[in-house]
Amino acid sequence: MTDRTVIGSIYEISQRIVVMMNSLPNLLLDERQIAAIDFIAVYAEDFDIIDKNLHGYGNYRFSEYASRKALTSAALKQLVLKQLINLNITPEGYTYSISDAGMERYQKLDNSYAKEYSLAVKAVLQRFPDINSNQMEKEINRVTALSLKEPTL
Repeated sequence: MTDRTVIGSIYEISQRIVVMMNSLPNLLLDERQIAAIDFIAVYAEDFDIIDKNLHGYGNYRFSEYASRKALTSAALKQLVLKQLINLNITPEGYTYSISDAGMERYQKLDNSYAKEYSLAVKAVLQRFPDINSNQMEKEINRVTALSLKEPTL
């Protein structure tokens, strides 16, 4: 099994980041924003944003967020090295945007998952128009706490 086929791998998150950044081409996003948007978009029904979770309804889905942040960091490094994402230095810190090569890569991802994920990302932006990572993480924590109160099957 290669890194390109493993679910939850750096490669998988990299592909979603390319779709996300292509869906929000005029935004400069930091690492925390990218991780939060990705998590909320993948589990958008749990956040009452769209009508389904793209990655299902496993009992341990909320435990993914902590590990996903580390994978997001590694994925961003690879995407910058491959010149698919631009690294921007701002007074507030590092931000990322999609490069021309990233846009070209996106064009090769013509599948239903990429389209659904793109719609979910845009819906997350409607719910959190300020893209405030503290606010998004607070909502992730709130929904996670609620999930702990639900009975499991």
